Amino acid sequence: MTEHPRKRSRVACTLCQSRKRKCSGDQPCTTCAQFGSDCHYDLQSRRKRDARLFQLQSAAPAGSAAATDAAHPQRHEPKISPEETAARLSSLDANSGAAFARRLGLKVDPTNAPKMHLFAWNVGARHLPPPPMPPPSTPKAVPIVDTISQDEMRALVAIFFDRVDPCYPFIDRDNLLRQVSRRWLPPTADSALLYGPYDAVLSGVAAFGYLFSRRQASATELQLAETARLILEQNMLADATPTVDTVTAWVLRVAYLRLTSTPNLAWTASCTLMHLIEATGLHLEQPSDNAINQLPSPCDPELRRRLFGMARHLNVWISFELARSRVVLHGATSLPPTPRVPGTLEIFTLLPMSESLDPNKTTDSPDLESALRNVLDQTHILPQLILVQCNLMLCIYRRLRALNCIISGDLLDRVLALSVKGLQAAREMVATTCPWHQIANVPFQVVCTLLAIDNRASLVMLGGAMRTLREVAAAYDTEVMREAYSTAYLLILLHQRRKEEDTKALKDVLRFNSGASASAEQIDMGQEVNASPAAGSGGSTEPQHSLADYPGFSWLSDLLIDIPSLGSFDMERFMYTDV
Repeated sequence: MTEHPRKRSRVACTLCQSRKRKCSGDQPCTTCAQFGSDCHYDLQSRRKRDARLFQLQSAAPAGSAAATDAAHPQRHEPKISPEETAARLSSLDANSGAAFARRLGLKVDPTNAPKMHLFAWNVGARHLPPPPMPPPSTPKAVPIVDTISQDEMRALVAIFFDRVDPCYPFIDRDNLLRQVSRRWLPPTADSALLYGPYDAVLSGVAAFGYLFSRRQASATELQLAETARLILEQNMLADATPTVDTVTAWVLRVAYLRLTSTPNLAWTASCTLMHLIEATGLHLEQPSDNAINQLPSPCDPELRRRLFGMARHLNVWISFELARSRVVLHGATSLPPTPRVPGTLEIFTLLPMSESLDPNKTTDSPDLESALRNVLDQTHILPQLILVQCNLMLCIYRRLRALNCIISGDLLDRVLALSVKGLQAAREMVATTCPWHQIANVPFQVVCTLLAIDNRASLVMLGGAMRTLREVAAAYDTEVMREAYSTAYLLILLHQRRKEEDTKALKDVLRFNSGASASAEQIDMGQEVNASPAAGSGGSTEPQHSLADYPGFSWLSDLLIDIPSLGSFDMERFMYTDV
């Protein structure tokens, strides 16, 4: 029996490198899996080519042609050039805020840099306040009429349309209220709705109402979210034909997960939502009669456009944040939704700009700079949409930095100005109990961006960005927010230490060269090193100066008054000499 040769990895994880062990090259590798360690590959090492090859090899399914070609590049012609591959990986990292924070830390201090992690993904998971209630052994969907009353439902609906709908406008309010009235009719009434799919919509709206009205989760909110999940899963397992109500409930589900759950769960749900959109033909302006799965009843064209737009928005941005592939529905013909209020901008106006950042597309710096200007030219009034606009602006800026593009001073000033508006919007959202995920993500990414810009204007703004992040962490005291705040603090601390080291280096240069400068001055002027310029002979023609002769330094006179010990310091000579 012929033995297969041992698989040789082209790159080892950081743990195997430090322990000088052989690494299997898997994710996680066998050593890290055995010890339960965090398996991480340093893609910024000197073996960049092998690292890129490893990332492509890991992304391809095992046994596929792509994996074979990556493992043996000499056997087949590569479909993608190394330059295109490197550009795509760079774009993926640039779209991801996690990779940006990681690179920022590595640039300042590779030893103490934060690990690759999605900091400030949202404000944190919704848990019951202590002591927690034990979860039921077998979770089950509870009819919404048995969970909350009709008056409570109407109050939650009002909260939803007041705080969520302005940013996520995809539900018709009149139709929803009609469904509420019918659902709470007596069970014997002929017009009563059967317990079914629309309970998932009602439960999703009610869960949002609790989320945007209380900082602490309640058992009722968690039960409503669980009911919506179970109804949707049962509908999928039953292989029932998807309806508009099913898709609406899935949009609510994905949006709720984006605000309260983990990145993997939200991304998986967003991909499922996109597949449901394709299965129902909601991505087509004129649905085909030959579609395999058609909607059981006609759908309002405007509602179809809004559902498709929301699904695209959620899937695009969740994929960008995780540096993962998004679901692209080829052949989509849906038109942009018509604004409810003519002349106003909705979240859907940012979709084309968002999709233009797809790492699979080749985007040059002039195109990105033009996209950045287009985003900055938009004027949004609602704080929710200002946060969305700011998030898109920060992503484009990261892409430009990845291309080593030099941004003009005027454009950089506009980036900082929108960052200030984003921070103010985040504080307003915290004050009104609106836990959009951007109130955590935008302040954290603003801190990272300000440190990357590293000029006087950006460093002055750091205080406001950290105060905003601290306010969010104080309002939502979760592990996610504590981790985000401590990581931002660490990045600033590392930046400060680097600045101190630079200052020390400059001080050393001045100290070592101060003696030579004084000796040269003594030879040229024929004076003692410690002598005052006015201490020469009476016939000296050397001009006399006072502090008032130096524009911009009038404050030095006040300093001498406030600190008498500086009186012995020869300020006139300090200002007069070239040093």
